[in-house]
Amino acid sequence: MAQKKKTSSKKRKNLSVKQNHPKRARLVRDPERPKRKDREFEIDIYKAWCKACGICVAFCPTHVLAQGDEGYPEVSNRKACIGCEWCEIHCPDFAITVREKRTRAKSE
Repeated sequence: MAQKKKTSSKKRKNLSVKQNHPKRARLVRDPERPKRKDREFEIDIYKAWCKACGICVAFCPTHVLAQGDEGYPEVSNRKACIGCEWCEIHCPDFAITVREKRTRAKSE
């Protein structure tokens, strides 16, 4: 008979938070996969919600975000964003959003 592993209450709490995260079911882009050249992303930072913890800056795989003079994140290289949304998912205060930039098709 297989033994059941016991998990500490701290681990159970963390697991519960991860399972109940609102974006858990959404697929996250793999930062190792190359970005399609025809896509650009908008990054919105809500300073009223941000506590300048730097988690988004630390998790950005392409170094799009940098800490500004006041400690808040700033977009330093928007073109390098691959849309992986790691910054958005790891932000504890939901103060950052990443969305695909919509461009109108050129009419001929």
